[in-house]
Amino acid sequence: FLKAQHIGFRAKNNLNYMKSINLVKFTYSHILDRVFSELAGDFDPGQALEIKNKMLVLAEKWHQLESRVANELKKYPPYKFNPQHIKCYIVKDLPYTGISDPLIIKINNDFDLIAATLIHELVHISISQEDTDLIAKIKREFPEVLEFRTQFHIVVNFIEYEILKSVFDKETFDKIMERELSLKGLKSSWDVVLANEEKLRGIIRPVS
Repeated sequence: FLKAQHIGFRAKNNLNYMKSINLVKFTYSHILDRVFSELAGDFDPGQALEIKNKMLVLAEKWHQLESRVANELKKYPPYKFNPQHIKCYIVKDLPYTGISDPLIIKINNDFDLIAATLIHELVHISISQEDTDLIAKIKREFPEVLEFRTQFHIVVNFIEYEILKSVFDKETFDKIMERELSLKGLKSSWDVVLANEEKLRGIIRPVS
């Protein structure tokens, strides 16, 4: 069961609701939050309460989306998707929008963008960078792409792209993609994905 302390504060009125979340367990770590904020030169002793309150709203909104995201993720074998709770730390400051190991997401006021980041990181978690057969196919189809990080992110971003299209309306999808294309380090893999959707659907095939 997902207890109130797992989201960093007591919320007795919401305890039964929080137990119903079955994929992501949002968690607040004061140490992690403080470390990243101090590294960014932006620590505020009062930020914990603000983040915890935003995290409760995030959990409620994510709950409405989570089952659809999980179902889409499961369509992409041979990736092993573990349906057990994944602990997700929420922080105020982070050099990236999120990281996957451990799963840490930078909070902001736009749930759609947070959800897209979380989906991206969940794709990372659900697939293996050791899938040499798949990477070999990417190398063969896109010999001009030499960097492993870009090769791997072609796979991650393509699956993310398919999930985003499935769970969001067009306006929200377009907003998310505008942000995704602006992220440092991912544009080269996104360029390949957007220019080769049909080819990638033949390489990375979902199951019904």
